[in-house]
Amino acid sequence: MPQGPSLNDFVLLKRLALGAMSEVFLAEVKGGVGPDRLVALKRMRPEVAGDDTWVRQFLDEAHLCTLLHHPALARLRAFGQQDGLLFLVFEYVHGLTLAQLLDARRAAGRGPLPWPHAVRIALTVAECLAYLHPLRGRDGQPLGLIHRDLHPGNVMLSDTGAVKLLDLGIARRAGRLTETQPGQVKVRLEYAAPEQLRAEPLDALTDVHGLALTLHELLTGEPPLRRDTPAATMDAVLTEVPRKPGGVPAALQKSVTAALSKTPSKRPSLLELRTALDQSLRSGAPLVGMPELAELVAPFLPGAGRLPWEPDRSREAATATLTGRSTRTKG
Repeated sequence: MPQGPSLNDFVLLKRLALGAMSEVFLAEVKGGVGPDRLVALKRMRPEVAGDDTWVRQFLDEAHLCTLLHHPALARLRAFGQQDGLLFLVFEYVHGLTLAQLLDARRAAGRGPLPWPHAVRIALTVAECLAYLHPLRGRDGQPLGLIHRDLHPGNVMLSDTGAVKLLDLGIARRAGRLTETQPGQVKVRLEYAAPEQLRAEPLDALTDVHGLALTLHELLTGEPPLRRDTPAATMDAVLTEVPRKPGGVPAALQKSVTAALSKTPSKRPSLLELRTALDQSLRSGAPLVGMPELAELVAPFLPGAGRLPWEPDRSREAATATLTGRSTRTKG
């Protein structure tokens, strides 16, 4: 791929995702051969290209991605700009997000994931977070990186069984060009940690909560804090304790419940949660590795680049912006 590519170097095959700031396409490199000809191209939406705040946020993501090198993160291949539209080019991961996998299993009458598979996925994400949280910039200073948007739609399971953590676009870090303003928080409401809705300081324990909430959904098949209205969902996030997932070891139930505490200081650290997940897999669980994880998605994946569904609008959960007592949603 040439340095500083233009959009003309790619053929857009299919839109994979649509967000407020950008859209993601499955694309093909013109003249490319082999599997590397397919890429995931994230392009700024034309209607926000003139908004300085969105442009700075997109540049923040591009800069951050140049610092990241981990097997559980999609590799940035290039970035560029054409006609005022910024774009990022990532390796294409053929697979399903966990949200898509749960939807597909539900439609097929298969229910939630087997608990050893769910825990193996969560453990891989936890190891990726353990890489991100202490990461330092090129100047040697800690970035203070927090994902702060963990949910099943932001974790992908590939056709080879690889787990990938997606979308660091709103990750909080030091040195960003843009910062969340006081009284505002960007988050998918039913996956928020209470401190996000209370506009309190965030740290690694916010990601512990998000990981535990994601694992809970993998074990039960349903988002535990989603309610019929935004107001009811906010109340559930702030006050309700999700029921313990059934059919899993008691020690695992205890760890997940503790990680969902409304008080950050009462949650286990990421290391403690990783240890609990690892121990649950070592205590008589069947072997689960990449081959077994690949078997989860295989029944629902057609040929490379062809997806059998249209975007599920119910899964494109709103971003909530809180200002004082008011709540707005952005599709």
